[in-house]
Amino acid sequence: MQIRFHCPTDGCVAIIEYQPLEQCAGAITCPRCKQTHRMTVTPKMHDADSVDECAVCRGTELFVRKDFPQRVGLFVVLLFGGASLYYFRSNAVLAWLILAAAVVVDFLIYLVIGKMTTCYGCRAEYRKCKLNPAHEAFDLATSEKY
Repeated sequence: MQIRFHCPTDGCVAIIEYQPLEQCAGAITCPRCKQTHRMTVTPKMHDADSVDECAVCRGTELFVRKDFPQRVGLFVVLLFGGASLYYFRSNAVLAWLILAAAVVVDFLIYLVIGKMTTCYGCRAEYRKCKLNPAHEAFDLATSEKY
């Protein structure tokens, strides 16, 4: 299991990644501010390779989402959008076909990409683990609590 989270220390903007979480010694040191943060690895996380509560903030409200890399999505939009804008002056049909191709490429990436579990409270991301069936998709009402 891999965890990725923002350092909870005020003023620190570091992103901490740790793998494998199951072998965590109960604490992780931030590489930027050198603060040590407690990590709570539950027996279910250790034995069943599934997240039941957040190891960072101990929150129990988590959701499942696609692990879609935002940079790839931005690259697809910029590349196909730029090409489409270029061709709109000379051939509108080709420009619309380019935009349709962007939708197809985006959908194919969506089908291939796996899922991850995310904590509502601290936004810690858990990858390379089994999905807990108790966790559902993102819920805006739950997110507004945090």
